[in-house]
Formats: sequence, structure tokens, C-alpha cells
Amino acid sequence: MTPLLLLALVTCSTVDGSAPDARFPDFPARPRARASAAFGGVWHDGRAEMSSYDAVVSRYGDPRPAELVLVYVTEPMDRRTWIKDDDVGGADRVEVLKLNVSLKFQTGIYPYSILTSVFAPVDAWRSERFSPVKISLSAQEWCGHVFHAVWPGADRFVERRFSYFADEGERTSAVPLTGDVLFEDALLVQLRELDGPFAGGRDWRGSLVPSLWGARKSHVAARPVPATIARTAADGVTRFELRAGDHRATYEVETAAPHRVTSWTTSEGDRARIRKTARLAYWEMNHPGDERMRAEIGLPVTSP
Repeated sequence: MTPLLLLALVTCSTVDGSAPDARFPDFPARPRARASAAFGGVWHDGRAEMSSYDAVVSRYGDPRPAELVLVYVTEPMDRRTWIKDDDVGGADRVEVLKLNVSLKFQTGIYPYSILTSVFAPVDAWRSERFSPVKISLSAQEWCGHVFHAVWPGADRFVERRFSYFADEGERTSAVPLTGDVLFEDALLVQLRELDGPFAGGRDWRGSLVPSLWGARKSHVAARPVPATIARTAADGVTRFELRAGDHRATYEVETAAPHRVTSWTTSEGDRARIRKTARLAYWEMNHPGDERMRAEIGLPVTSP
């Protein structure tokens, strides 16, 4: 971490004006177990899995058709900074499965663009597989833009928010955690059960930190609430029912590989159903004419 960034973290204040513990939460010295060879054979092939969805989101009390794309790819991170670093080695190198959730929709005259990134180590560092080490959100619309990120740990998470709203401003806080805690944004990774069953194959009960986009829409900080997740399986699909306060969500996941999340709905009126999936090294497809590759993941082909 650079001295300037460290200074910024330490000197920010929480909502109540107290000085937060802005250090990154402790991370285990070594993983409990390594990811399986089967997982590595799929996810270390130099490509990303990209899926488009037919989606509707609720904003300002009305349903909005949305372009939704989920991008899953593995990459190395430096555990000292939790930033991608292809050159980091040794004990400081942590391989993660990154999920980028790209959401775009129109509200009347102006558009929204939201990107949520989840960074989940592929090895079993904590009791629940794919427990995230970092989640970040950026949201842009014509009123302004917002950045919100959390760095989860075993007993607390560090939260940073940068907003154009005066009552939110620029804040850093450390939030204590107790018991079994999940982060809603990471469920799109964990419920896929890519390298073993979620919650040991059983129903789950504990605390849930709501999604950063949900917190953004409500203009609140991300705080854990009591929650349960119940599972049922039938007809090649595992259904996970989430209950967290007044919030409800249902996720349907393929029982067989590649265990894609085929659909989800929420009590707020959001819904998504998978359209098309492809595995691509999309970062190499940035030349004129590569717009045609959008059709591979079910998106309209746009002209340059």
C-alpha cells in the first residue's frame, strides 16, 4: 500500500466521527486446502466465462429492462493490497475467481451503469469456500457517480464509500462481524458450488451483508442482518431461497457442470434469466470488427 493511500485510509472518519480501524482484516497464513485439479482444469484455461441475461430491475418504483452480463475469470492478487498483480509471487500471491456484474438500464432521459466486482480466493482459506476478500461497486448516472467497497475478514470488514451526496460524503468504517457471515454479492459465486457444496450441502443460517447495489439504492451503509438460505433440488436445478429481513431472493443453479446461475428473482421486483454463455479471452477482442463477438454472448452487435 502506498503511503498516500494508507494516510487516506487512516485519516477518514466514520459516520459518527470516530477513527476507524482502516487496516485490511487479517487473512489466514495458509489455505486450509487447495482448489481441486478439476476446478483448475476449467478455470485456469486463460479464458473468462461470460453470460448475458434477460433482466428487469426496479428503480424509482418502476420496472426497467436491463442489459446484464456476468463475467467470471481467475486472476492473481497481492494479499498486501488486494489489487490484481500478475507478477506477485510467493506467500503474497492469492489466486481468486473474480466476478464482474455489469448492469445497465435507462431511467427516463438518463442511463445507469453499475459494475460490481467480487474477488473470491479459489483455495479454501476460510470455512466457506469462495469467501470474498474484496467487493467493490461503482455506479454512474447523470446526477453523479459513487464508489463503495468492502474488504471482508473473519471478525470485521472495512468499508469505504465515496459519494456525491452530502450526507454520505467520503467515509471509512470498520464493521465488527460475529458468527457465520455471508456477503450477498458473493452468492453468485458461492451458490454455483464450483468446487464442493455450499454450506456443506445443508441449509444455512447466519448473518448476511446485503449487496452493495442494494445499499446504494437505499442510501445506507452495508450492515449484516440475520438471514437464512434453504435449498431444494429437482429437475436438474438447485434452488436457493434467501431470507434476510424483508428481503427475499430465489436463485436457480444448474446441478450439473458448469453450474451456471440460470435465473434469480427478488422481492423488490428484480429478475434475471440466462440468455447465452461463452468462454472467451475477451480482453484480446478490442479491435475494430471485434464488436461481432458480442453475439457470442447474446448481446446486440454495435457499430464502432
